[in-house]
Amino acid sequence: MNLAIMRALVWSAGLSFVAALSARADVQQVAGKPITNRIRPNLLVISAAWRSQIPPSGRVNAPEFLSVVYPGQKVTLAILAEGTDREQMLKGITLEARLSSEPGKTIALGSLKPIAVRQIKAEGADFALLALKAGGIAAADQAKLAEATSFVTLAVFAPGWTVPADPHATEIEISAILSGPASPVTLAPPHLKIRSTADWLKEPPPTQEQMGKQMNRYHGDLLPGQIVSLLAAAAKNGSLNTPAVSGFFAFALKLNSDARLAAVNAYGDLGPEVQPALLWVLRLGGFELNALFPQLPPETIAPFKAVEPLPEPGKFPRFQDPVDPQDVSRIGTLMDQCWAAWMAAGNKDYLRALIDLLGAAADYPAFKSWKEGRGGLKGLNASVARGLAYQIAGWSISSFERTDPHVADWLLYWQDDPTVSTSVRKEIASLPANPAFRQQ
Repeated sequence: MNLAIMRALVWSAGLSFVAALSARADVQQVAGKPITNRIRPNLLVISAAWRSQIPPSGRVNAPEFLSVVYPGQKVTLAILAEGTDREQMLKGITLEARLSSEPGKTIALGSLKPIAVRQIKAEGADFALLALKAGGIAAADQAKLAEATSFVTLAVFAPGWTVPADPHATEIEISAILSGPASPVTLAPPHLKIRSTADWLKEPPPTQEQMGKQMNRYHGDLLPGQIVSLLAAAAKNGSLNTPAVSGFFAFALKLNSDARLAAVNAYGDLGPEVQPALLWVLRLGGFELNALFPQLPPETIAPFKAVEPLPEPGKFPRFQDPVDPQDVSRIGTLMDQCWAAWMAAGNKDYLRALIDLLGAAADYPAFKSWKEGRGGLKGLNASVARGLAYQIAGWSISSFERTDPHVADWLLYWQDDPTVSTSVRKEIASLPANPAFRQQ
């Protein structure tokens, strides 16, 4: 069975339940100190996709703030407010923003109203909240702790603008004045570097350690050129042979049209080591290479025609007797691919598919007995298979819970979501302490 992603993505350090209790004490100590009501005087830039990817309600982790963008990218602007009256300060505000991409060339972005206002959790608050919920903390205390671990609120504005594709524009400055009930505030302008795919390919290749840090969570700030650069590095250092890594690039190019276009356009500059790797992962993503590369000779494309595209991520077998051993043997690979798609796109549907496997908790004792008794193929049945899927899913979700704030946001949301079955919500709550999910 292929459990490569679970070995590759195991966290190097994690908070224990006791550490979570200490974190709660630290949060309460900080929360007891008065915080000045103010809007931080900095204009921030985030991905335009962030608002559609987070849970529809509740506190969330901070987005990744951008300092580098690519030509044609859509972005949103944001500000942070802090203090006990921060929500009140954000009512009725307007952002007057102007953009400069070249000396003497300025674009007015108009008078912008917030399209979203969300409270942001303190870093590290997720595990404390999840662990304390698993320990049976009272609902009233949960609410107090959630409030105590949120110090700022983010307001998001959509300028309806994309980064210019002008080759002469290498940097953007966005200046803005915030007006509202209080006196106008001139915000410190962000300076964004514009980097093309060619710029990224000139950078020294990342080490395997650096790549590993990129491959343990979803990153909303990976640029198309950066994805192509990472692919080139993975092809050269051999890590592309790992199913979790090749799956990541296959889904990144399949689900991100900008990244796919960047990769296709960069083909001629990738060199003989990387070009076949690009063709391979594009085939894994299900693309017809003749359509993407009409200029390539047939003999270059021919070796890849037999490559079987990866299945749609999150489509797990529904085990029924008599169970097919082949379906059981590939459950780990299917989870690898689902996590790879999550890391590439951050789509909640991939995570939800894995979460739903926790609904088979009642089958775990059958799997445990089968494993301890060395039941082999003779003793394999649907209950054992469902218990196996439950154990692997819980292990991998627990791992990502510690490394991926986006996963933690959705876990906390689904734990209280009535559309999620009671049994699955119970399992989400048990993740930090459930012995079934410890590494075997």
